[in-house]
Amino acid sequence: MIRAARAVRRHLVSEESGFTLVEVIVAITVFGMIIGGALVGIASVMRVTSDNSARSEATNLAAGAIDTARVEAQNNITGMGGTTATPTVDGRTYTVRRTLDWQYTDGTTNRCSASATGGTAQLLFLNVHVKVTWPGMGSAAPVVQETVFSPSTKINDPTRGTILVQVQSITGSGGVAGITASIAPASSSSVANNTATPLSTAPALTNSDGCTVAIKVVPGTYVVTLAAPGGAQFRDQDQSAAPTKTVVVRAGQSSGAAFNYDPAIPVAMSYGSNGNAPMLPTNLTTSFVSTYGTYRAVGTPTTQYLSPIPSGYVVYPGPYDSNANNADGTTNTNSCLSTDPAMWPTAADGRVGKTPTPAVSKDQLNGTVAMGLVTITINKSDTIITARTAAAAAGDPGCRLGQTLAFSRSSTGSSGTVDVTLALPYGTWSVTSQASSLSIPVNRTPKGILGVILNSGSVTLDPRVAP
Repeated sequence: MIRAARAVRRHLVSEESGFTLVEVIVAITVFGMIIGGALVGIASVMRVTSDNSARSEATNLAAGAIDTARVEAQNNITGMGGTTATPTVDGRTYTVRRTLDWQYTDGTTNRCSASATGGTAQLLFLNVHVKVTWPGMGSAAPVVQETVFSPSTKINDPTRGTILVQVQSITGSGGVAGITASIAPASSSSVANNTATPLSTAPALTNSDGCTVAIKVVPGTYVVTLAAPGGAQFRDQDQSAAPTKTVVVRAGQSSGAAFNYDPAIPVAMSYGSNGNAPMLPTNLTTSFVSTYGTYRAVGTPTTQYLSPIPSGYVVYPGPYDSNANNADGTTNTNSCLSTDPAMWPTAADGRVGKTPTPAVSKDQLNGTVAMGLVTITINKSDTIITARTAAAAAGDPGCRLGQTLAFSRSSTGSSGTVDVTLALPYGTWSVTSQASSLSIPVNRTPKGILGVILNSGSVTLDPRVAP
């Protein structure tokens, strides 16, 4: 009996022993590997499914863009432009970009570029390129579709030509839309025996690529003139509000005119900003210097409209030209070193001339123009004050381009004198005043103030400051 009871107890102990810790860890590891693999597989399937869905939708969008272009081409093939759309489908935003290129009769292609004197064959077909991209596409190729449209009506005439006008932003942002390009025959005074005739149909406004096309143009010489939309302030790199280009049209060829033309930046000007409301010349020249050269504006407007040239402008009072000699070594008669403070030599007391700051740009719309200041005593009856460049003195590097600046004031009495402060470009000047244009000018000796050096019969306005 006792022996049987012991056997039963040993059996019960054996049944309750269970798994060891190692066995449990191994089992969990194997189970994790199985689950991990399954999750990776599921994620891979989901990614492939998502990619296939995105590509399928992108393909539909590309096909839709081609159909839209086909409808547009039926009505206005020469006025079509590139487009960029960002439709959202099932929570995913796609970018649908359409670009266009004309195929010419000689087999070449481009959108809106041709020589001003011709040489390229005429337009034949319009190539349409559509590319669709989307977020998360990784290294996958975008969806691309292309097609060729043929004009529904003939746009070529072997006896006539084509003018392509291209308007681009100087900032590098692409074409400028909505610009009017007027095309007219050049005047007979500038082109003898000109065969050009007025266009029967004016070209459309520039499209989103900055392009417009005039077709079936009678051979001859034409002038293309741009106009801003709605009277807005636009400027080209030469600061022209209505820039022009001359093109020559030949039979069976395309000619072109390319422009940079942008909404102008409005610069609030402050002349003589280092003085207390000094008198300003009525005919002051202000030089705006950029990487495109020097633009000289006359007058003192409160707002100066300028092209948004990326480099911005350094502003100098007076006619800036720091080239003492021309490129061929001859003397530059337009040189005016006085205008540029950096051209003045270091003074005996260590003062130096510095380039004016801040430079104006699309991000700096306040033009502060420091000038030389001089105070003179004149008769109260004097209404005309004149300043003329004089022989350089007191370190002035000189200005070969002679300047005569005029100041106008109202008479403040028939007798007595009054002090007036004038703002002038840096350099050496002589100053006169008179009651009217019929009276004799009287030389006025300026009063000595900071930055003013009195000479015999003249005054030097010195821009040099402590380093």
